[in-house]
Amino acid sequence: MTHLFISHSSRDGATIAQPLAAALESAGHRCWIAPRDVKPGVPYPGQIVTAIEQSAGLVLIVTPAANDSPDVLQEIQLASTARKTIAPVIVAGCAPGPDLRYYLGVRHQIPWADANATTTDLLRSFTAPGGAAPKKSLADAIRDFSEKPVTGGWAPSMPAADAPDTGERVDLFMLATGPNKINVIKVIREYTGWGLAETKLLVESFPPVRIGHGITRNRAQALAHDLAAQGASMLPPSPTKA
Repeated sequence: MTHLFISHSSRDGATIAQPLAAALESAGHRCWIAPRDVKPGVPYPGQIVTAIEQSAGLVLIVTPAANDSPDVLQEIQLASTARKTIAPVIVAGCAPGPDLRYYLGVRHQIPWADANATTTDLLRSFTAPGGAAPKKSLADAIRDFSEKPVTGGWAPSMPAADAPDTGERVDLFMLATGPNKINVIKVIREYTGWGLAETKLLVESFPPVRIGHGITRNRAQALAHDLAAQGASMLPPSPTKA
């Protein structure tokens, strides 16, 4: 299975590399990171070479110790030779040293913020696992959600399958997520089936954010109810305009 190789110095990069690997894996990218994925009884250098050569790309955690690490430099050399995508994550403004810059060149550098925010940036550098097609745009995702048939049990407050459909279609807008943004994201994902990165991008867009277009009034009211229960500020459903 294709994975991302996480290159870091254990001296000062583990506390960043480990939560970043966890966030990437939650977003669908399996990671190879030492010492977690090192197999006992198998020569360590060979494992590194194989893990890099079989990877979809390498994420480099740039810290002061990484700049001085011959092991990190060797990993970058291997990735460069294998023509792997290398994504540098810059921690606390620590610029890559001369040896790393030789291999990084003009690659876009991602500043470390937190695991989730950095993962969102990294997802722009790597395609979906297994060479899957790129994710749909938000516009396509909203359209697919709008056209999904109403069935019972696919989200907490959705109307039952036999709920009357008057044929009226509405748009639903959110003004703000409120204090529980994570819960709001969870609710939207439950209703729509969108991925974490695209849902986060949507809710952080300039308000008002349209999260439903041309959906039934029953569906819009149910979604608005669940979002408001998590503290989101919602506008009343409005008739869809052609």
